[in-house]
Amino acid sequence: MELSKFRDGSDRAVSSGQSGARSADLCILGERDSANQLKKIERTDVTPLGERKRSDLAVKRERNEHDALRVDLETLRQVTDDGLSSERHGADSTSDALGRTRTALMRAQSGNRRSNEVMAMVTHDLRSPLNVISLNTESILETTLEPSTRASANSIMRGAARMERLLCDLLDLARIESGTLSIVRRQHDIGALLLEVLRTYEPMFASRSITFTVDMPADSIDAFFDHDRIVQVLSNLLGNAMKFTPAGGTVDLQARRQAKHVAFALYNAGPGISASALPHIFEPFWQVDGDARRGLGLGLSTCRTIVEAHGGQIWGDSELDKGAMFRFMLPLC
Repeated sequence: MELSKFRDGSDRAVSSGQSGARSADLCILGERDSANQLKKIERTDVTPLGERKRSDLAVKRERNEHDALRVDLETLRQVTDDGLSSERHGADSTSDALGRTRTALMRAQSGNRRSNEVMAMVTHDLRSPLNVISLNTESILETTLEPSTRASANSIMRGAARMERLLCDLLDLARIESGTLSIVRRQHDIGALLLEVLRTYEPMFASRSITFTVDMPADSIDAFFDHDRIVQVLSNLLGNAMKFTPAGGTVDLQARRQAKHVAFALYNAGPGISASALPHIFEPFWQVDGDARRGLGLGLSTCRTIVEAHGGQIWGDSELDKGAMFRFMLPLC
């Protein structure tokens, strides 16, 4: 009986010990599982943490670069604004200066226009009394044979003729500068023009013991030009030749067809023109011999204006002590 009770107690103890051990094992297993889970969590958190740090650093670098770029852009914008402001100020100053220059030019042109108008009116008005002088002098020459009177009358005629040329030059200058010089082109025969010039000027050259020859073209040449204006060009050139060619010298004039142009050439055996003076001979009021005023210095300038108004060109070739050659070309049509 006692043994039976002891055995039952022992069984219950063993059973109880097994249950406790089983419970303990379960607790240990639970703790072990928890630890394993924690380790897994720690292991899984290590990689994202590094990536997060690297990401934060990249974001910080980008933010710093963005801030630096923004500073650079602000600096560049400020420099650009300053440059634009300076350019705008310069443009405004230039515009103001241009406006003042334009106003001054308009005033100068207006003043020049009034001066040209006055000169044209005065020149035109002076020609009327000059014509009276010339006509009365011619009458004296026709009605008297007394030598001293005729000599005085001839002197008056030469002075009147010179004054007439000067007035014509001034009037042409006024017309040229005002843009009112008229050119009326019609068809004319070059041979007839040269023959007219020869008949007019040969006696004048002969009176100064200068030989004047005209080389007529072999074939007929017709061209469109203003007859009176081209006669004026030839008269100015021949007048210069007469001034500078010494007695016993020669003056030669010729015209030739060259493609679509007619080319005139006038040679005089005068003292020639220096190389330094040659580029200036067609300038207004310029003269080869500055110490001996032989006119206003407008003849060659007027010739250039007339020839160029026809669509042609004029130039001179010369050497000292070798005479001078003046050439000009006119289009045939």
